[in-house]
Amino acid sequence: MIEDEMRRKRPTISDVASAAEVSVGTVSNYLNGTANVRPATKLRIDDAVRRLAYRPSAFARSLSANSPARPQVDRAAMPRLIVVGYISVDYMCRVDVLPHRDDRITAHHIEKGLGGPAANLAVAAAGIGANGTFGMDVELATALGDDPDSDWAIAELSAKGVHALAIRRPTNNRLSRCIVFIEPNGSRTIVNEPFELSEMDLTDYFAIERADRTSCLHIEGYHYERLRGSIDRFHQEGWKVSLHSAGLPGSARTPSGFLEVIERLDLVFASDELVRDIFDIRASGQDLVNAVGAQLAQIGTRGHFVLTLGPLGAVVFPGDGQVPFTVPALPVRPVDTTGAGDSFAGSFLAYWLNGALLSTAARHAAASASLTVTAEGAQGRTSSHEELLEAVSDFQLQQAS
Repeated sequence: MIEDEMRRKRPTISDVASAAEVSVGTVSNYLNGTANVRPATKLRIDDAVRRLAYRPSAFARSLSANSPARPQVDRAAMPRLIVVGYISVDYMCRVDVLPHRDDRITAHHIEKGLGGPAANLAVAAAGIGANGTFGMDVELATALGDDPDSDWAIAELSAKGVHALAIRRPTNNRLSRCIVFIEPNGSRTIVNEPFELSEMDLTDYFAIERADRTSCLHIEGYHYERLRGSIDRFHQEGWKVSLHSAGLPGSARTPSGFLEVIERLDLVFASDELVRDIFDIRASGQDLVNAVGAQLAQIGTRGHFVLTLGPLGAVVFPGDGQVPFTVPALPVRPVDTTGAGDSFAGSFLAYWLNGALLSTAARHAAASASLTVTAEGAQGRTSSHEELLEAVSDFQLQQAS
């Protein structure tokens, strides 16, 4: 019996979810009181907790207890976003300079935080609507283990408004780990464990029949080839599909392959470094915009394309063929640039899926990415709509004066 096997080890929140036939996020939200759960579902979770003698780890409870409470909201009335990809526990090491071979150095400090591109993006998207405006129903499909770090990650995500669903277990059955070396100018070097999804049908894990709300599937470039079938099925159900191009496979890193990705999806984010490499572009400024526009002109019908420029902001190429436009980043002093691109994409999605103009989504996303780099850790600073509105307004006043 599966329950007998569970009792031989300390039961986890994943075991409770499996026994109750609900998602990990649903269990977490019910136990932490961070979202409404139907009475019948509560009974199934309570029964599973009792049968398995489940007790949340003290470590997870102590960390989640320090997170600020989020207001109770009706998530079913919000746009839905499913983010598929990587989550990790990040160990952030602040050093004067990166070590060389055989070096032994002392870090100013080593801190632990939640990270991973998909998790960062999901948290950024949920954070925009933390106070109710531009709210999102955000789910993270990822790899989770049976260790205390995985329990902690689930609780942290729930407190930040993100449902977590384990669609696979890591090989070592624990949360993936990542080491981030951060230098004084905010630049960072990342060493992470591999994360790959086997080819799968995401509809095995999600009911995707759309209710009367906007719904979007977002995937990392790493998983594009393996999820092509799922992309088609989500599209058939009326979902939008977006992609952050980091980690795209070689077949999609050629001019024709990359244009096929943009043509196939509703929204694609890509860094200028990647685009320059794919199309062999050496230009900058308006010449860069013109060169990218010429490549996109080869496509008939396509989705929106966003070219991120790091500290210079981003350029948006609307899918309807309108003139591309640039949005600036805020002038900030970088502390840690980890997760800036994830923050941009997550914030952009929150606005776009709530019906905001592309210009509004891009302008606030650039501000969100700028503020992210002012704190240590990819999720060290998550901005709400109200905070971004104030930051953008202050910046515009400074520009006008």
